[in-house]
Amino acid sequence: MTTPRKTFEFLRRRGDDGGHDDDPGAAATIVGLSDIGQVRMTNQDTYVVAALEKTIHVQQCGLPDNDGARHRETPTGRLMMVADGMGGQLHGEVASAVVVDGMLQYAFSMMPWLRTAAGSQDEAALARGFTKAVKRSHERMREVAERKGFTGDMGSTLTMGYVAWPMLYLVHVGDSRAYLHRGGKLFRLTRDHNLAQEMVQAKVLTEEEARRSRYSSMLTNSVSTASESVRVELHAVQLRQSDRVLLCTDGLYGEVTDEEIGQRLLHVEDGVLVEPCVSSLISLANKKGGRDNITAVLALF
Repeated sequence: MTTPRKTFEFLRRRGDDGGHDDDPGAAATIVGLSDIGQVRMTNQDTYVVAALEKTIHVQQCGLPDNDGARHRETPTGRLMMVADGMGGQLHGEVASAVVVDGMLQYAFSMMPWLRTAAGSQDEAALARGFTKAVKRSHERMREVAERKGFTGDMGSTLTMGYVAWPMLYLVHVGDSRAYLHRGGKLFRLTRDHNLAQEMVQAKVLTEEEARRSRYSSMLTNSVSTASESVRVELHAVQLRQSDRVLLCTDGLYGEVTDEEIGQRLLHVEDGVLVEPCVSSLISLANKKGGRDNITAVLALF
C-alpha cells in the first residue's frame, strides 16, 4: 500500500520569488459550471468556487454611521474544487456532497488563519490539515451511508485548489483532473487514480488508449465506503499572472482531448471570456457523446 503523502511536491522555477505588489489571486476570475450530460439520469458531480475572507459585521456602535457596517479585507485565499460522486440512485450525489462539505468545513475553521503576519503560508500545516480533512471525509462517508441505510458502495473523487498567491495548493484523490495552461501549453498537474493510468505507467496502454479504455472507470483510490484507507496526492505550484487553471471531472476530459482543451484555453485573455470558455468545453463534451456528468472550474489569473 502506498504511504499517504505528507508533504507537497513543489513545481517552482528557479529565480521565481513570487513577489507581487497586488494580489492576482484575489482578483482572479474563477467560474464553475456543471451539466448532466446526454446519458445520465442525475448529476452526481459537485463543484465549489469560494473566497476566504476576514469579515467583521458591526451590529451596534456608538460611532456615527457604523451600525450594520461590514469591514472586510480582500480575500486571504481562493478555493475551488470538483467532486465526481459514484453510487447507485442518489448515492453519488450524497457522496460528492459529503466530500465537498468536509473540505469547506476545514477551510472555514482553519485555512484563513494559517497565514502569518508576514503573509507567508505554513505549508507543513496545510499538508497535514488537508490530509486530515480528506481522511475525515472518508470516515464520514461510511457514517452517512449507515445513517441513511444505503446499500452498496458509494464514493467520490476530489480535486481541490487553494490559491494563496502566488501559490496554488492542490489536493487530489481519484480521477478528476487539474490542468495548468501557461505560455500556450497545457500541463496536467494531477495523476489519474485508476487502473488505466497504472497500465499507462506500465507501458501496457498509451494515453489515448487509456482515455477510451474500460479500465479508466476502475478507480484505484477514492473517498469511499469501499476501502479502509484513502491516498491523498498533494502538489504545490507557483503561479504567474495570465496562468489558467482548470479543474474538471472525467465527463469533460473523457470526451474532449487535451489538445482541444488547450486550444480553447489559449483564447481566454480577459476575465469576461472565462465563462464562455467553460460553457464551450461542456458543449463540446456533450456534442461528442456526453456519456457522463460534465463539470469544470476555470481560473484566470
